[in-house]
Amino acid sequence: MPDSFELLQASFFEHPFLRYADTRYFYPGVKEQRKVLSVASDFIYDNSDPSKNLGVFAGPSGGGKSMLAMKIAQTHYSVPNIGQIFGMYMNTNTLTEPRHFLMALIETLGLPSSRSNANRIESIFERLEEGNDQLLIVLDGPPVDQEYLTQLLEWSVENNKKIKTLIFLQDINNVTSNIGALSQFLGLYVPFRQPTHAELTELLYYRMFAAGNPDPKSVISEDEMSKLIASHGSSIAECLAAATDHLEV
Repeated sequence: MPDSFELLQASFFEHPFLRYADTRYFYPGVKEQRKVLSVASDFIYDNSDPSKNLGVFAGPSGGGKSMLAMKIAQTHYSVPNIGQIFGMYMNTNTLTEPRHFLMALIETLGLPSSRSNANRIESIFERLEEGNDQLLIVLDGPPVDQEYLTQLLEWSVENNKKIKTLIFLQDINNVTSNIGALSQFLGLYVPFRQPTHAELTELLYYRMFAAGNPDPKSVISEDEMSKLIASHGSSIAECLAAATDHLEV
C-alpha cells in the first residue's frame, strides 16, 4: 500500500479506494443505488400500514450493499409532526450475541445501560412512547437474532410504526428462509443489480477526486481504468481492490 508521502505525491489526502466504515466516498452516480435510497426514503416516511414495518433489499455480492445500508442509517430523515428518526446500522455477519443487538439500540437512543435484556427492551419502548421520535434499524445481512427483533416489530404494529427495519441481503438467498417468521411484517422487497461499466468508471474517478486529486485521469488513464474494470466484472468491491493494486504499482 502506498505510504503517506506517496499518496501526497499523487495529490491524494488519503487512499481513495479503501472501504471506509462511513459514507464519505459514497457516489450517487449508480442508478440502482439511487433507486434503493429513494424507495427506502418512501418506506421510512410511510406510516400507512403499521403491520408492514420491514423492508428487504436484495443485491449481488460486492454490489455496494454495505455502503447503501450505512448511508441510509446515517441519513437524518425529517418530516413535520415526527420527531427525530434514529438510525442504527449493524453488520449482522459479525453479530455474536443478541445482547449486542440490544446494546447497540440502547446506545443509538442515548439510553442508560442495563444488564437485563428485558430491561433494555422495556427502556426502548418507554423512550419511543414519550414523543414522536422513531427508530430505524438497518441490518447488513440476515437477522441472526429474530426473537428481539420480532418483539420490537410487534410493538411497532401497535404503536404507529415507530420502529422500522430494513435488511440488506444477497440476491442469491431465499428471502423467506433468511427472515423466517419476520416475513409477517414484510412490506417491501426490492432487488437491485450491479453497476454498469460506465458507472464503475465514474465511481472510481469520483473517489480519486474526493480524495484530493483534481485530475484523476493523470493517475489512471481512461484506457487503464477501462481495462481494470473489464477484467474484474461488475463488483464494486473487486474493482476497488483492483484499483488499489494498480495504485500501488
